[in-house]
Amino acid sequence: MSKHFPQTSFFKNLRPGTVVLTPNRRLSATLHKLYQQYQLNANNQVWETPDILPLSSWIHSLWNNYCADTTESHPLILNSIQEHYLWEKILISSRENDQLLQVSETAKLAKSAWRLLNEWQVDIHDPCFGTSEDYAALRRWIMKFQQLCLDHHWIDHASLIQLVMDQIIANAITPPAAIYLYGFTEYSPQLQRFLKACENAGSRIYHEECGTMAPVCRRISLPDQENEIQTMARWAKAVLANQGSAAIGCVIPSLDKMRDRVAQIFSEVFADPVIDQPVAETTRFNISAGKSLAQYPVINSALLILSLHKKNIPIETMSYLLATPFMGDAEYEHVRRASFDSRLRQHNKSTYHLGNSAGANFQTSKLDLKHHCPCFAKRIQQYLDTLDNITEPLTYAEWANVFSQLLTVCGWPGERSLNSEEYQVTETWLELLVSMGTLDTVSTPANFTQAWHALQKMTADTVFQPHSPEAPIQVLGMLEAAAMPFDYLWVTGMDDTAWPQQPHPHPFIPKRIQRELRMPHATAERELTFCKSLLNQYIHSAQEVVFSHADKNDELEMQPSPLIREIKSVNIEDLSLAPFIPPDMRIFLSRQIDIFYDEQAPAVTAEERIHGGVSVIKQQALCPFKSFAEWRLHAHALETPLPGLRSKDRGTLIHKAMEIIWNQLEDQSRLIAMDNQQLNELIENSIVDALNTASHSHSEFTQYMTLEKKRLQKLISGWLDLEKTRPPFKVINNEKNAVFNLGQLALNIRIDRIDQLGDGNKLIIDYKTGKQNDIAGWFSDRPEEPQLPLYSLLDPEHTCSIAFAQIHPGEYVFKGISRYALDMPGIRMITEIKKTTALSWGEQISQWNETLNKLSADFCLGDARVDPKDPPQTCNWCALHPLCRINEEIHITDAVSPGTRQP
Repeated sequence: MSKHFPQTSFFKNLRPGTVVLTPNRRLSATLHKLYQQYQLNANNQVWETPDILPLSSWIHSLWNNYCADTTESHPLILNSIQEHYLWEKILISSRENDQLLQVSETAKLAKSAWRLLNEWQVDIHDPCFGTSEDYAALRRWIMKFQQLCLDHHWIDHASLIQLVMDQIIANAITPPAAIYLYGFTEYSPQLQRFLKACENAGSRIYHEECGTMAPVCRRISLPDQENEIQTMARWAKAVLANQGSAAIGCVIPSLDKMRDRVAQIFSEVFADPVIDQPVAETTRFNISAGKSLAQYPVINSALLILSLHKKNIPIETMSYLLATPFMGDAEYEHVRRASFDSRLRQHNKSTYHLGNSAGANFQTSKLDLKHHCPCFAKRIQQYLDTLDNITEPLTYAEWANVFSQLLTVCGWPGERSLNSEEYQVTETWLELLVSMGTLDTVSTPANFTQAWHALQKMTADTVFQPHSPEAPIQVLGMLEAAAMPFDYLWVTGMDDTAWPQQPHPHPFIPKRIQRELRMPHATAERELTFCKSLLNQYIHSAQEVVFSHADKNDELEMQPSPLIREIKSVNIEDLSLAPFIPPDMRIFLSRQIDIFYDEQAPAVTAEERIHGGVSVIKQQALCPFKSFAEWRLHAHALETPLPGLRSKDRGTLIHKAMEIIWNQLEDQSRLIAMDNQQLNELIENSIVDALNTASHSHSEFTQYMTLEKKRLQKLISGWLDLEKTRPPFKVINNEKNAVFNLGQLALNIRIDRIDQLGDGNKLIIDYKTGKQNDIAGWFSDRPEEPQLPLYSLLDPEHTCSIAFAQIHPGEYVFKGISRYALDMPGIRMITEIKKTTALSWGEQISQWNETLNKLSADFCLGDARVDPKDPPQTCNWCALHPLCRINEEIHITDAVSPGTRQP
């Protein structure tokens, strides 16, 4: 609480029957505390609490008291929820509805325009409203709103002050003897008329100055906004350390848009240097800006649970609900749910169908929810059963009860104890459900979707800030901080692009009217005047004031605002700042390094089964740790579902279609004998059969799959044209499954195709649908593509060639090597290959046998070195960085002995 603010001259004049009015609740609460301190300083033990409250609250109290003292019927004051519903209803029924992209946002604009027109006493029948379709539309909406209020005996907030004023003029309401106005930056024409009416009725009006001290003012420029906020936090921490009981204000424009980042910066600056634990916001600083209720995880979970009525659930929603702790039985079933979430992702599900309550058809086979997550499935079933027993439409109050029931059967908000913030948020949500019933006054019964959308909008529009103990440092927005008393104040964002602010007139109010009446944000001149007034309040709000601005915003160079250029400029060295080291650097500097490289895992035992194929060897060649983590620890990244087919899904379709085709053709002669119509039919039928294997995952993408069918038809047709040009061959194995013993490993392999050439020898083929297929990956002691070299070991005597079959639009080609010359472009003799030291096919087979067996032996012996073959390329698509910590290893090694590796 400020010690230096000159409040005594103001408070000593307060008497019973007087009222102090402020622009907002925060300032009213601050004045109450200051008045209490004033009385304690005067050694008073008992005093009468003065009426210090926001203007809007006082207007409501005048009206409520008037209604309580009379027996006649009075208009019902609409709450904000009811008002918004009426504006939306008017817009939806208007002739402009088809042109409105966002009805809810337009309703907010219309409501704000109506408030401004009342405050600035604008007649909606002014001819200016006929000069634009937007202006005319607003006039029609307002007239409709006025008529609805008149017909139903309602009164909205914007019109209430006029109604109270009329009763004061009619002597039906008696205003207080004295009215003190504190902290107002400006007075609208409506407020001026209201105060004049009070004055004519006998009230004395006092406009109190916010401060009269002569402060020390300084300004400083900082590199960017992040640095500016961090420096301000360090300054506030230093002031708090030196002036323990001081009131410190930190002002940030657009605080509501960057609240989370501001909170993170302040938490890092105020972190305990001993335990390196970010300090809680409520202890030494408090950030005033709240967040939408819907942004809090416990409420977001509630909204997503209620969205299950759609039954076809987006996979993102399903994944969130499987992971949230706010769903019933989450603590007990969290491992099962995480596993099921991973399974859904592997199947690339875009939606999940919940089935129906009668059959409880929660998918089938590998995606059976009841089998994998029985508790989750049971709660979903209870949810659906509850919905089935509801007869629509219902009133909004009844829907609020239904929503509570649905959340209850789903176990919301979970079993674990809620922390303070979660508890407060949940209580606010329950209050919101109760207030939802007030919509029944202005609406007709609704169906589930209408009620759910209404609840979503109410939740999104409700800004919530958890209650917290009083903190010495207050982080505030621009308008909140105006007239607030502090001992020390720092105001950020005072650059020439933002201060004064650029004008942005209201889009629905004629610009000529806005200019003539100097309405908010109407003109540059008006903004300049307003900013000067606000700046004056900042300057006189504390004994020491710092103004700052950033030099850059991205690439935009910025200068100090013209309004602060006369203030003395200082450098960062002139300020007393608390020392600050970023958290990551703080941890690094406090390290006590004891390096121990544990790169040897336990050897694979006879009882340990490795369920893998060639990928085990491929990963061992690329990085031993990756192979160990994926095939022995089973550490895999969660897949991200994508709409349609993933690259690997497209590859699978090509494999399946080619399998079906060659199962029917069997050899090249039958391919050549087919006419175009027969071949096209064969290709089309094979594609249909292949697509059917994926249709369970993509049934909602009918048009997409039709396009995919056309793409595959063209792709396969082009490839088969190439196959016709080859020397005669016969397909003897098609997608052949086998077990290959490579040292201690029994690898499950699947060979795409084996062709028998005219001389009886074999060509092993691996289909590839990409372009980057290089046979160089077959050669070296760590081959990047060991698949075909390994296949060649199955029957080395009769295998004469291995090759990639590159099935890519416009680049149909074989890429491979052979024992002897084949009349196949793209397949070269082994003796022509410069990447290998082998001089013959037999020697190459021996090299592969030795290389692959060594990789197998290394894996089985427990080789788990973090040793990527070609960093950083090898690491680019690896998801194991948090586990292998390769980047940390590099930094620590260099810190101990640059350029060396410790044993």
